[in-house]
Amino acid sequence: MTFFEKELMTIFGDSEVLSADTVSSGKMLISKIGKDIRAKIYFTTTSVADNYDALMVKIINRRDGVIDEQRFNFVELLGIKNEVAPHIWQCSINKIDWYRYKPTDSDYEKIQSAVEGYIEMFADEDMYMDIGGQSMGGM
Repeated sequence: MTFFEKELMTIFGDSEVLSADTVSSGKMLISKIGKDIRAKIYFTTTSVADNYDALMVKIINRRDGVIDEQRFNFVELLGIKNEVAPHIWQCSINKIDWYRYKPTDSDYEKIQSAVEGYIEMFADEDMYMDIGGQSMGGM
């Protein structure tokens, strides 16, 4: 499992919105959130190469393409940490890590909550909730 896959699992591993058949590969994951609707979540850079400072979320209809997309900048969700905007720095193939600040469990929860709030606007409720209101999602 790559560094990015581990980070995605840390953020979304206990998700109640993403489906149980969510697939991750490299810097991204894809989850079924409706009959023909998928959520694609991936690390992205906003200004400096190899500085992954945001998550991009695309809501995709399998037949018609992208429905909507939203970028979630870590600095907007978490603020400045240790005098820098939070980001993952990829120095080389073998050296990838958070730069000068490792998010806390609370930070990961903030990221998850923001992204899932967006996804829920497009998800079919029956994809992640049964009649009793219990989660059926998770990875």
